[in-house]
Amino acid sequence: MAGPTPKNQFSFSRVKSFNQCAAAYRYRYLKKKKEAFRSVESYLGNVVHDTLEWLYHERDTKTSPTLEAAVADCERRFAEKWAENIVIIRIDEQRSTYENLGRDLVTRFHQVTFSKDRSETIALEQRLALKLTPEIHFTGFADRIGRTAQGRLFVVDYKTSKSVGDKSEFSEGLQAPLYAHCALKRYGDHEALAGYHYLRHEKTNWISVTSKDGEAVMQRFTALANEALSATEFPATPAILCAWCGFNNICPSAQVPEKFSGGLRYAEASQ
Repeated sequence: MAGPTPKNQFSFSRVKSFNQCAAAYRYRYLKKKKEAFRSVESYLGNVVHDTLEWLYHERDTKTSPTLEAAVADCERRFAEKWAENIVIIRIDEQRSTYENLGRDLVTRFHQVTFSKDRSETIALEQRLALKLTPEIHFTGFADRIGRTAQGRLFVVDYKTSKSVGDKSEFSEGLQAPLYAHCALKRYGDHEALAGYHYLRHEKTNWISVTSKDGEAVMQRFTALANEALSATEFPATPAILCAWCGFNNICPSAQVPEKFSGGLRYAEASQ
């Protein structure tokens, strides 16, 4: 019986990648090519996630961090982890735009959510894994797992995206419910809340996930993973997202508008 390997471990991001653009999926997961650049949006998302994780870790192990400490942590992480291959895709924007956005997101989260949050933290950046078939293993990381003041289990995923998601599969339909299903199995509950917290909007969308719901979500995920695993053709899907794809310099189908050409310019200059 096959164990988990890079070939048969499927995360939500991997399945989403196949459905968004099979060509990019092939470059990333099958050919193991390294992306030529990393978008500043992706970088900022990781920085803010790390600061939010730090906030709850500090609160639960020491004293609750002040707003000033939270902003300082975000600023430090942004500066310390910056690298040459982090690229600003929109050529009319500056690095300071994203530094300021990071400060703003952390400030509003601390003021609106963190300072009032009395829920219990069970785990931060919890790795989740579940064998679905002999060939397919689900894997993922939950930003925060906890319990409400009333003892209700929840899983929340933090989003720094500009827009709020919808109920479609590759927006809100699968990711957090998948994590909630794994949490139900791990902690023995029969129902949990799966949430997406949109930091730019100071809004959390919650979905109730029962054990039955979780099984249905995992069945759907297994079917999607099977499609990717058995695929023999990997057509490109040209779209605006080509500008943020680290393979756009080697993909013959990539369509990158001039105003979003920061990544392509960097990739071509690095060849």
